Amino acid sequence: MDLPVGSIAAVISRVSLGPPRVRATIPSRRTKFFTKYFRQNFSLPDSIMHYIEKNPKTWKLYQKMIQACKYFFVKNPILVVRYLYHNKDDLWCVDNRLLIDLKKIKCKFWVTKEFYVPRFPDVKNINPNIVSSNISKLYKCGASFLELGGQTISYHDLSFLISDAKEIVFEDVTVKDENGKILPLEKLIEASIKAERIHIVGPTMTSKTFNELTKITHFANLDSLTLYGLNEDFDVEDFYVYMKKNQRTKFKLWFDSSISDGYKARIEEIIDEIKATKVFGYRRPSIEFDELDE
Repeated sequence: MDLPVGSIAAVISRVSLGPPRVRATIPSRRTKFFTKYFRQNFSLPDSIMHYIEKNPKTWKLYQKMIQACKYFFVKNPILVVRYLYHNKDDLWCVDNRLLIDLKKIKCKFWVTKEFYVPRFPDVKNINPNIVSSNISKLYKCGASFLELGGQTISYHDLSFLISDAKEIVFEDVTVKDENGKILPLEKLIEASIKAERIHIVGPTMTSKTFNELTKITHFANLDSLTLYGLNEDFDVEDFYVYMKKNQRTKFKLWFDSSISDGYKARIEEIIDEIKATKVFGYRRPSIEFDELDE
């Protein structure tokens, strides 16, 4: 089971919005925790113990280790949390309870369920580096739900965050390679190896993107893919060919108002063809753009 909140509070510096008496108890708990630590004599060689303490395979195993002996926590301080969420006040919420400043905490976090850095409509001048500047504070991200908004992130960091995510929500997220080049949508999908549902606002596309998506093995395993704000870089012809074979993924496509009249006309032709189909051998998509007759 997850560490109780009391245990987490005992070993981190907390930015508390509660009464002064709460802030006063935290340092004494932390001090008490570390004063009772002492060197352990294990039957295994030090090299093996060092590997074990630095490479826990699962968060459940790590918790059993630190519950059995705090030596493992001191040597590799990790806080296992279910939820890590960045709010509009530039503070982080842990398991919906604690408000913290990650820069003041010496421990790293192992997120097991959900990781949020959403985009708030009423917040201007969003810092695009919230995630990248705090990625070093994460030991591992095993979150099944991942939401990012208004962020610029490297492909390396993206792969670290997204590898276990089953549901992904991105809004105006820019992914770059090691040379600073902006990467298209297919690279994001490529890293989403366990994804079931993906919702992206403002995807980066090229004319080859959809064709490249079809080459990714796990792309066909998606239950739903929602793309909002598509422009004419989206190859509607490649999509239409794939769609007529697709029996699993629910596609929801919203096109930007900037698309040309000719492009809109082709989309309407595709919609009319779908509407005229009486027996479907594929899963019908949802397609929308401004001025489209419902």
